[in-house]
Formats: sequence, C-alpha cells, structure tokens
Amino acid sequence: MFHPVTRPKTASAIGVSLLAATAAVAMPAFGDWAAPQSIEALPNSSANLNSPAVDGCASLSPDGLMLAFNSNRTGNFDIYIAKRDSTSKGFGEPERLPAPINGPTIESCPTLLHGKQVIFTSFRDDPAGDLYLTRLGPKGWAEPERFGSNVNEPGIQDEAASVYEDDEGRQVMVWSRRNDSNPGDIFQSVDGGPAMLVQGGVNSSAADNRPSVTHDGKTIFWDSSRGGDPATPDIWFATRSSTSDTWGTAERIDSINAAGVFDARPFVSWDGTTMIFSSTRPGGTSPAPDIYFTTR
Repeated sequence: MFHPVTRPKTASAIGVSLLAATAAVAMPAFGDWAAPQSIEALPNSSANLNSPAVDGCASLSPDGLMLAFNSNRTGNFDIYIAKRDSTSKGFGEPERLPAPINGPTIESCPTLLHGKQVIFTSFRDDPAGDLYLTRLGPKGWAEPERFGSNVNEPGIQDEAASVYEDDEGRQVMVWSRRNDSNPGDIFQSVDGGPAMLVQGGVNSSAADNRPSVTHDGKTIFWDSSRGGDPATPDIWFATRSSTSDTWGTAERIDSINAAGVFDARPFVSWDGTTMIFSSTRPGGTSPAPDIYFTTR
C-alpha cells in the first residue's frame, strides 16, 4: 500500500488503498483520437469551466461524472471540481474546493480516484510542491496527508499522479518530478516503495511530465518537449504488452497536438475513450491554457 507521510505530530503513517477492490480489466482496441474540442463544447456545459486565467492539469473521476482541475482565476492556483449527472452531458458550474484542500499556497494537478479520493500537488510544506492525498467523507474533505520520502523529493516539484494495478496485483503510482535544473522525468513507486525512473521510451533528455496510465497499465500518455521548445510540449504515448514489460517507443499523437502551442497533462478516462488535456491553441478563452477533450 501507499503510505502518506504523517504530519509532524503523528507517530505512524497511514496505509491507503488507492484503487477499487476489483481487478484491472484489459482495455479493448481503440481507433484514432478525434479532433480536440473545448471542454465547454459538451452539451449543456457551464461556460465558466475555462476562464481568461490558467485552467488545466485536469482529471476525470473513474465514473466520468466529475472533472477536477486547477485554476488561478481568483489570483491563486486552487483546485476546482465540476459535476454532471450523465457522461452524455457537459459539466456544470465549477466549485472551488474548501479548506483543508485549498489554502494560501499553490494547490494544483488533482487526480480523482475511486473511493472519493484525490491526489494533488501542494506547496504548503515544501515550496517546490509535494503530493498529498485526501478523501471526501460524511463530514467533508479530510486533512490532506503528505506522501512520504519514497514519493516526495525535497526541492523538486512532484505532480500529476496516476495509479494502476499491475499483473501481480500491486499498486503502481506514476508521476513526474521537475525543478530548475531538471525540466522533468517520470517516476513510479510500487506498493509505496522507493521512487524509480520509468524505464523504456518514456523519459528522454527533454522535459517529460504529467503522465496518465490506462487502468490496465499498458498505455501511458504524457507531455514531452522532445524535438521542440520546452515551453510548448506535445502529448506522447507508449504501449507495452504486459505490466512486467518496459514501455515501448514514444510516439507523438499528431491528431491531438497543435503546432507551436502548449499541449500538456493528458488524462485518459477509466474506460479509455476520452482524454482531457491543457492547451494554449488558438480559439481558447485567452492566451492562457484552457481545458480540452478528445474521444476515440
């Protein structure tokens, strides 16, 4: 199990299951990704999902009924959630999450999990940003628990976690690390063990960040600046036949990426049919990133 680190006055760590009890099921074969659209293009969507500020680093709940994202529309980077009652509809008005999730520091890149759990990045303890876990209970959101030293690295921004179950039934969390001296690499922790660089074609000498893995653990998506400007990453993917294999060759998703813009933090839905991501492509609400989606 993964062990968020305790707060300073707590004696022992708390084990947390990040996945549903059901075993992972292999994903079906899919076609190509469709042309991306603004998240507000979904039927009956709120017109306030994207704003003139930065909106992005988003994720979907496993049932597809909640959208979580970060935005600095009020001046500070906070986490918002928007809901819908059917996957055939758009998302309603976004709501800024209350304390103890949002506070005076930066809160960003939320990942929605089974069991009403959220992993997100916060700058509340480390000014570079660490990963935290919280859960929605009968009395509201629980105090976020900071992951331990196997996951968080002091002075490095840890962000955009993705969780899956491997062929041996172990929980694998994948996320990215970056700071001023390293533009970004993707790491993994198995059952809460030490962080290890993801092997295969995922990492490069360029910036590789913000991964999302399908729930069967056989396809990974992420943003990378390989072959281009670090300020304008593109969305890439790699596959493998088994979770015991290393990842195959990285491939750029040409049907999703727009030339010369910021396309980042791809997040694939639990059923594998929808991807959401951040983009500064023309036609957005402003030059700042907006949330887009594509389907297959």
